[in-house]
Amino acid sequence: MMEMELTADLLMKAYNQMSDAVFLLHNKSEIIASNPAAVKLLERYNVDVSEFCNYCSGYMSASEERTCLGCSLRDRTDKEAFQLYLQAKDGEHIPFSASYTAIDDAKQISVLLLRNLTQQQYTEQILKLKTMTEYVINAQESERKRLSRELHDGLAQGLYSTLIELRKIKYMTEQEDYDASISEMDSMLATILEDVRNMAVELRPSSLDDLGIFAALKAYFKRYEQLFGVHVVFVSELYGTRFPASVETMLYRVTQEALTNAAKYADVDEIEVYLFKTKQSIVLEINDQGLGFSPDHFTAQGSGLGLLNMKERVELLHGDFELRSAPNQGTKVLVRIPIEQKGEEQHD
Repeated sequence: MMEMELTADLLMKAYNQMSDAVFLLHNKSEIIASNPAAVKLLERYNVDVSEFCNYCSGYMSASEERTCLGCSLRDRTDKEAFQLYLQAKDGEHIPFSASYTAIDDAKQISVLLLRNLTQQQYTEQILKLKTMTEYVINAQESERKRLSRELHDGLAQGLYSTLIELRKIKYMTEQEDYDASISEMDSMLATILEDVRNMAVELRPSSLDDLGIFAALKAYFKRYEQLFGVHVVFVSELYGTRFPASVETMLYRVTQEALTNAAKYADVDEIEVYLFKTKQSIVLEINDQGLGFSPDHFTAQGSGLGLLNMKERVELLHGDFELRSAPNQGTKVLVRIPIEQKGEEQHD
């Protein structure tokens, strides 16, 4: 008996001291008891439990915030937790986690619990910002390493060789040697100039900004075929069609990474790229019939976007990224980006 009294006393202390608002309800709406946290909540928000929809400022679903779609407040499902916003008297919207639990079906007694999520969401935002900052810094450092390596191994070596050839001229006495050296330097400088142009295009192709994704991909595929010897079959009817700059950049970078991976690992002579638009979305599909791999056991190598970053780029635009591959069965990359509603800006 003493143990039961002790347990009841501890439960009552928890009920009175907990920071969550606890309402004991009759028939899911009539408040018959509330803890101090619930009393403070009612004072700040002036909430009528039986008419939550008059006070709720939005319901959090899995796909978007502040929507009544599938609201659990209407059904009040037993033991199901959900998130909502309540508007305080000062106008501020506060996120809450809510749940109903039936404790006596015969007497229609249930418990409504509301937990303020402000601090939790703030902490999550700080963590997300920190993670994103680290990601951006790492991406910048990775790109700097790549540029440094290309500058050192490509441009610097080429310029150094040209400088050596130039210095040799003042010691030449034969016209034939002089002419040969001039011709050699001409060839070296042309190669360096081409390398500089290719680096500029890799960093940001001007055709992407000036002409759009169709023209930018056509130009990229031409360079890709020259560099890797892999033929690209490009099928699209979007010539001249423009999309938001963020969408065009994402489509270009994902295609670039997918084709670079195919050149490194797929061992193919041909790749198919499809770019088209449906009523609901923009679709990018990249297929190769190469070696393939098991996505579940794949470890990203090297620098660049990588599979994970390709997925992140797509999801940042609320799109879907799908990778299908298996050993000796080729690889398919599928991207779907929802089309913006009319009236929204189509190009930056």
